[in-house]
Amino acid sequence: MRSLGRAKKPAGRAAKEPATGRTVRRAKAARPRLEVGRIMSHLKLGGLSLAGLAVAGMVAYGMSTGAPTLIADWGRRAVFDVTADMGLAIKEVYVVGRREVARDDLLDALGTGVGASILSVDPDAVRERLEGLGWVKSATVRRRLPDTIVLALEERKAVAIWQHEDRFVLIDEDGVTIGEKDVHRHGHLKVVVGPDAPQHVMTLLAILRSEPELEDRVVAAVRMGGRRWNLRLDGGIDVRLPEEGAQEAWHKLANYQREHEILSRAVGAIDLRYPDRTAVQLTEPGLQEVKGRRLGKDT
Repeated sequence: MRSLGRAKKPAGRAAKEPATGRTVRRAKAARPRLEVGRIMSHLKLGGLSLAGLAVAGMVAYGMSTGAPTLIADWGRRAVFDVTADMGLAIKEVYVVGRREVARDDLLDALGTGVGASILSVDPDAVRERLEGLGWVKSATVRRRLPDTIVLALEERKAVAIWQHEDRFVLIDEDGVTIGEKDVHRHGHLKVVVGPDAPQHVMTLLAILRSEPELEDRVVAAVRMGGRRWNLRLDGGIDVRLPEEGAQEAWHKLANYQREHEILSRAVGAIDLRYPDRTAVQLTEPGLQEVKGRRLGKDT
């Protein structure tokens, strides 16, 4: 049995060694065990910690070999894979305010899908891509950890179809081009023509709406010289509005229609550019009819 009493004094060579010798040797032997224990306690051998070490090592290697971008991309992918496995994977994508934007366009702008790491989604980058879509006026992108992406959209409202350079495109109230992809779904809108037509379309539409019965008969409007509008009504009738006083001229035409049903006659064009008179141009059949009446009276 080991005694708990005082140890005997060492003799010989051991007696000549410094008293601190054994202590130093013991400290050196114990230090590695302490350091390893400290490192292990920090790392905890978790997947994310291992991924961090791998990324750090690969980035250092990339810097030394001149390929930092490639290594950084690899490192990001590794971290995203690990975080997805840990539960930070996209399960739901909610969209608020969508009426016109195509689903596939939204997914392309998001740049990823269900199952990918939610950390791989850059909200600012996704927002910029969304706002690059014709229908999207503004967008907000939020990550709701652990697994949900929310896209909030403010869409543009198409007010007219702009015919320009042999193309038909939708435009909004600010004159911004939405695009030609969905024109076929908005055939009820007025067609406007002219380089500056989008910038003046809302003024024109306000004038037309002041006389709803006439507005329904307008098919297209052509911007003339950047100053005024010519309207094309159903039945092929052209109406020339003045540069100034366009709304008053439009009211005048509405009164003519109510009192004389002028648009039901053989009329090809109505010139409202002059405040003191209205010029009416008959169609060819109308002219023949008028000539026939005159000849009948002469005989």
